[in-house]
Amino acid sequence: MDKMKKSVLKGFTLVELMVVMAIFSVLMAAALALTTPVSRMYKNTALAEKTYSFSHNIQEYLQGTLEYADSLYVLTGDNLGDYDTMLDLAEDFRKTHYGNVVVSDDGTSTRGLRGKIYILRLMNNEDTVNGETVPAGQITLTEYWFDNHDKEENAEITLGVAERPVLNPAYFEASDSNYSFSYALTNGADSHLVTLSGTQRPSGEGIDSSDTYKAIKRDLEDDPIAISQDRLSVAIVLDKDQSSNGYVDVEGYRAFKAPVAVQVANLPLTNINTTSAQRPNKEAGFPRVVKETDGSIRLQKYVGIGTNPPECGWSFWTEKANPKIDFSNDIYFVFAYGDELR
Repeated sequence: MDKMKKSVLKGFTLVELMVVMAIFSVLMAAALALTTPVSRMYKNTALAEKTYSFSHNIQEYLQGTLEYADSLYVLTGDNLGDYDTMLDLAEDFRKTHYGNVVVSDDGTSTRGLRGKIYILRLMNNEDTVNGETVPAGQITLTEYWFDNHDKEENAEITLGVAERPVLNPAYFEASDSNYSFSYALTNGADSHLVTLSGTQRPSGEGIDSSDTYKAIKRDLEDDPIAISQDRLSVAIVLDKDQSSNGYVDVEGYRAFKAPVAVQVANLPLTNINTTSAQRPNKEAGFPRVVKETDGSIRLQKYVGIGTNPPECGWSFWTEKANPKIDFSNDIYFVFAYGDELR
């Protein structure tokens, strides 16, 4: 009879098991330490790519729309008190630039000028447009038609094409479009983002101490934007939507939660800058023929009387634009095209 042999199976001791678990924990912590920056970098890269794509399209639209404007008003929403409606604003632009202006179809007789005036609106606030809710970040365009007839007092301006959104709805409605768009006027300088620290950081409910917040440098320092016809830009900031705990408005500036990116759209205003450089008064608009009440014909003057604008209006006017960055304001551009004035 064969001798039975006992096999003895030996497992891990408690001490050995604890050592293995400790080593595993260290390895896991190291792996997380490596993957967290990579994940953050991926999110930042994805946002940067999305920002460039969106803001590049917006920049091209703004440049293409304003580059050949005949004259330009720039206003912000906090300075529209003088106008009950956008029609009143368009009429002010018409009267300032084209009041009493006449043209001739046959070289002998004259008639009142006809044309179109546009109002471009960069929306920093959600609003209702023609009964539809339009999200913040959208851009709208309204078109007005005018006819001076024979005399200024008979001039007529009407709504030609109602206010309508111009950006693709996919910017706001697509499944991956949980982003917030914010617009600010700038001259291009100090429009980059700076990281907030200490008392600069927002605080309160929903604010995690580990979150990174940034602000536009010029907004944070409360410096004037100092825009001019040859230094006009729009800062386009893209971050997470507010419903996803995105930006926070604190006193004096807007704090954007990272990941966040900014793109500065430079607006060259080629037509305004090229033509105004040849005039004795650079700030004056293009002079046109006007008809006096006695029937005489003359050219508009380059100079105004006292604080009044020139007879031909301003080529670039910012008196009603907030001199500092304020993301709570919508931005308005009012303009016409010379080749549409007939």
